[in-house]
Amino acid sequence: MEDSTQGGNTPFDLSELTGFQFGPSWAKPGADTAPSLPKMQTGERPERRNAPRRPSSERRDARPRRDDAARDNRGPRKGAPRPGRDRRTGRDEAPRRELPQPADGFRVELRPTNAILEIFSKEIAKQKRALPLLDLSRVVMAGKDRYDLVFMKLENGPMLIHSTRGDGACWLTEAEAVSYMWSAPWFSELYTAEEVETEAPKGTFTAIATCQLGGEAIGPVNWHGYQAALMNVYRSKYSNMALDAFKNRITLNKDEEAVQAWIAAASKKTVWKPTREGAADIVLEDAKSVEADFMANHYGKVYETVDKVFVNGATPRKVLSPGLAAHLAILSDKTRRSPQMLIPNLCHGLARHHMPIYKWQGNHFTGPSRVRAIPADTVLADRMMAIVNWSKEHSGEKVEAMFAELSGVPAGTDDESRKAASEAYAPYAADMIWLLEQGFVVVTSDNSIWYPKGEAAPAPTKTEQPRRRPRK
Repeated sequence: MEDSTQGGNTPFDLSELTGFQFGPSWAKPGADTAPSLPKMQTGERPERRNAPRRPSSERRDARPRRDDAARDNRGPRKGAPRPGRDRRTGRDEAPRRELPQPADGFRVELRPTNAILEIFSKEIAKQKRALPLLDLSRVVMAGKDRYDLVFMKLENGPMLIHSTRGDGACWLTEAEAVSYMWSAPWFSELYTAEEVETEAPKGTFTAIATCQLGGEAIGPVNWHGYQAALMNVYRSKYSNMALDAFKNRITLNKDEEAVQAWIAAASKKTVWKPTREGAADIVLEDAKSVEADFMANHYGKVYETVDKVFVNGATPRKVLSPGLAAHLAILSDKTRRSPQMLIPNLCHGLARHHMPIYKWQGNHFTGPSRVRAIPADTVLADRMMAIVNWSKEHSGEKVEAMFAELSGVPAGTDDESRKAASEAYAPYAADMIWLLEQGFVVVTSDNSIWYPKGEAAPAPTKTEQPRRRPRK
């Protein structure tokens, strides 16, 4: 609103709420008045639609008849999709990954982030808009980073193990927290990996177990180190999925070149060295040694056990315990489809930012002020009274129409006309802003002005008190 007297193409266009727009793109200022429609709806009908129609009896007679036996014995309709096949592409659908069960023992709420609440507060204070909380809820749910899930531990509920490294990781067990260490972005800050020469594996190997997900060669199933290698790949790359599901993606590669390549790679092994001070001589030979060292020296610094944690909606599922990730997926989807669920927590959040909440036209709104009737003893300046009277008679019409009518200067299309309109509208805009801040009139997001509280209340009258008799 501060720029409303600065001229420009749309000097008093209050329909722009910076950072977000409601409605489809074609409904925004400067866009076409309607979306592009198929030619069947806007153009002339095809000639075949104008052809004379045959009588219904002829159409029925023209259809081939089929007796009951043939109807019962006919096979599947030609072109009909097979079960498990996408109707649009005709390709076999990939099996859907089942969502894990949401973890028990928590109270879970979805709340708007403090950052989006600050944006709402600043923009409403600047634009002087009355906005329905349902619209603001839709804005919150339009971006995953605009809301948090709050997990609150109930009595006898599981512990919440939260990362202190700012990566958003949260787990329910120590085993999950330690397993995540291998893929965590901070792992390289704690340990360095080195390859050292070792004795080549002995035995007769004819096939190499390979992970289909990333192509990792694990080793022959008859190799003594197979199980350790399998778990190492699982922990370092795929710990966010179930172990059985990971094992189901292992196949055997019998190619001789693959076998020789694995033997060459297995002639080297990886060892880890801690980077902390005083540990330069420590060499950790296997994954179990690394995990034991991590538990003894770093676990308490990387993780904290809490009773309440905020998990942002944009947090990758791979850094969450499956039970927590299930809560996030289910509640986010449910609230996105029914954004009115967010309104109570949105009310609490806006109240913390000192934003007024009120009910008007059957919906909850926020704006620069709560709507209220003009006290009968309030004296308004002429321009303010003109705005109030116009909004009474034309409630729901556009602000631009009011400015043009009250000032007597229509909005022009050339630069000179715009400048003249800007100068004529400026005093009315300043007075309207004061009325908006008092809640006497309302401007909504579509640039409509409303008189929200009907006629002014009658002036209060003083009641005469009976005179008391003087005491004798």
